[in-house]
Amino acid sequence: MFNTKLESLRGIAALMVAVSHCFIVLAVDHNKMIWNTSLLDTTGIQSFITRLLLIPFNGGAAVTIFFVLSGYVLGMSLDRKPKNLLSILSFYIKRVFRIYPAYIVCLTFIIFSISLFHTYTGFANTSVWFQAWYETDITLSNAMVNYTLLETNLNQVAWTLKVELVMSLLFPFAYLVSRSVGVKMNFVFLFILVLASSMSGAIQYGNLYFLYGFVFYLGLIMPTLIKKLNVYVEQNACNTMFILSIVCVLCSRSLFSGNSNLPSAILIEALFSSLIIAILADTTKTVFLSWVLDYAIVRKLGQLSYSFYIYHFIILYWLAYGMLLLVNPDITASFPILLS
Repeated sequence: MFNTKLESLRGIAALMVAVSHCFIVLAVDHNKMIWNTSLLDTTGIQSFITRLLLIPFNGGAAVTIFFVLSGYVLGMSLDRKPKNLLSILSFYIKRVFRIYPAYIVCLTFIIFSISLFHTYTGFANTSVWFQAWYETDITLSNAMVNYTLLETNLNQVAWTLKVELVMSLLFPFAYLVSRSVGVKMNFVFLFILVLASSMSGAIQYGNLYFLYGFVFYLGLIMPTLIKKLNVYVEQNACNTMFILSIVCVLCSRSLFSGNSNLPSAILIEALFSSLIIAILADTTKTVFLSWVLDYAIVRKLGQLSYSFYIYHFIILYWLAYGMLLLVNPDITASFPILLS
């Protein structure tokens, strides 16, 4: 059954990614990698405030929410279909048409806008993240590998689409396994995937897929969790779990900063994201703060979340580029939070 709250949650996650990108355009207190600095290691009041703002607007956590949601929603969609080859073929066709057409239009807009109007400028007081974009001219070969998602260097968010496509390719087989074994075996498979995630840094190729593979599988086996919550967890306990889960999802990367701790951060995000989604998916209970997801504007953002997500980066880039052309470097150095 379609759940409007989960659609709205996807919209809020897309907004979190966009706002997080706004806060990492500029260097703050001469820190060009503020997102990679723990809250306690910040030097300066503006860098401290910026790092604090990157907790509620945690783009990395939002991506984990996306992936858990994908696993859950795709699994539920396959539950409604007969388990045969035709259903698998239909699944693949729908996933390709869900992801590719809008992405191709967006990428074409990016290529034409950058090729026609962009001149690379190393703006003062900007982050290493912002400075890395569009340093060289876009070639035909580079455009083609981006169209096929073999490379994702022209749209910052496209790496997540690449992960989605690869996981979609494997998903029907994971689905058949998950639905044909019991709860204990599903948790065994989940544990193996978590171990693979913890070792992803040592894998030269495909490390992103190993890093996030368990996240999709966790979403896939969530119907069992939802049933348990429905039977064993009371309303007040659900309220507490919901608030605590939000806090844990948002704070995970602040506790586990740095690339070496990324698997641990994603594990915490995934576990508590699954709790958030399970609680929202349980239509027998209405939890504290979930009414926000029923606002018309939040519902609309949820409906437009994919388009908003894939277009926001190039719009943000051009807004920042124009601002940096007009605003004196002394101002960008003095008021990074305001300009963000």
